[in-house]
Amino acid sequence: MNKNLFWLIALLFTLSFGFMSCAEDTAVEDPYANWNDRNVRYLDSIADVARANEIPELNEVEKWVIKCNYKISNESSLNPGLGGSSVSSNPFETPPSVNDSVYMKVLEVGEGSNRISPLYTDTVSVYYRGELINGTVFDQNYSGDLDTEVHVPTHFALQADQTDGLIVGWITALQYMKEGDRVELYIPSALGYGTQSQSSIPANSVLKFDLKLEKVIHPDGLESYSLKVD
Repeated sequence: MNKNLFWLIALLFTLSFGFMSCAEDTAVEDPYANWNDRNVRYLDSIADVARANEIPELNEVEKWVIKCNYKISNESSLNPGLGGSSVSSNPFETPPSVNDSVYMKVLEVGEGSNRISPLYTDTVSVYYRGELINGTVFDQNYSGDLDTEVHVPTHFALQADQTDGLIVGWITALQYMKEGDRVELYIPSALGYGTQSQSSIPANSVLKFDLKLEKVIHPDGLESYSLKVD
């Protein structure tokens, strides 16, 4: 065999082997593989951290507040009318599961003594960014670091009976926040979109939000409180 031809074949073989190795090394892993199990384990780990650092109110940075789904609490003795604590004081009452509560890590505590929390019929002005457990951002109203001098908040009606209203996890958390508070909010899938996928959110997804309550807006009348404020 011609010596030059031999070396050419050897070179081509080496290059083809290198390309195959690179292709194997750069294979993209499915970011949603074992999605259900990963979300279950993730929520369990968040709940463990939150319980170990829990305080009753959002008044200390880096601490956690856990609040039960307000729908459950409205029917229980935990705290009628709003979402209650994650711990029941009634020994005959079945305590909520990890999926029945929202978990809030305090990032900022608002200033002032006249700050208010939203009522069920109020509208809220908020900054937010929503992520999945793999870091995928699915919704936000600001990019980069939050700058309240530059970014514009969004207004949402708090009512839960709207077909296009807020998810239960948001409503539960917001009723415990006061103006100026900012939290890292973790919502179980059961208090988010559940077993149904929603746009870029797969079914059974734990939702993580950076959420800041800028302002509470009281309704002017019966016809106005279910509308978004301009």
